[in-house]
Amino acid sequence: MIDKFNIRVYGIWLKDNKILVSNENIDGFKMTKLPGGGLEFGEGPVECLIREFKEELAVDITVKQLVHATESFVQSVFRKNEQVLAMHYLVECEDEIVSLNTTQTTHVGRQNIHAFEWVSLAGLDLSTFTFEMDQLALHRFFQLF
Repeated sequence: MIDKFNIRVYGIWLKDNKILVSNENIDGFKMTKLPGGGLEFGEGPVECLIREFKEELAVDITVKQLVHATESFVQSVFRKNEQVLAMHYLVECEDEIVSLNTTQTTHVGRQNIHAFEWVSLAGLDLSTFTFEMDQLALHRFFQLF
């Protein structure tokens, strides 16, 4: 039974015709996704995205515009009682990333290992993204830009 919402906020950072992608591993569950994470109580989506990029990459981003929001029901892969709602924003940043490899502790005590990479738009295969919501957001991104 679905009895909770999980609101996720992600950034599409385009630089030199490349897009930043996050390859993550949480307790052996490997995923390829856009950078971002979960909305916390007391913050808006833009604040969430700024916080997530600061925590994961130690950069200060500027959120430019909403590109995509979840338009249909999505059940969480991690918790079967949760419905996922996601927002994807176009972001900009002048900062340089110091380390593309980071590790964070999740809110439930798991280790999330990040391996970020810049992927050429020319060679971007949307099917390599684990979550359909990222694929849909990137499809919308290519339609708009």
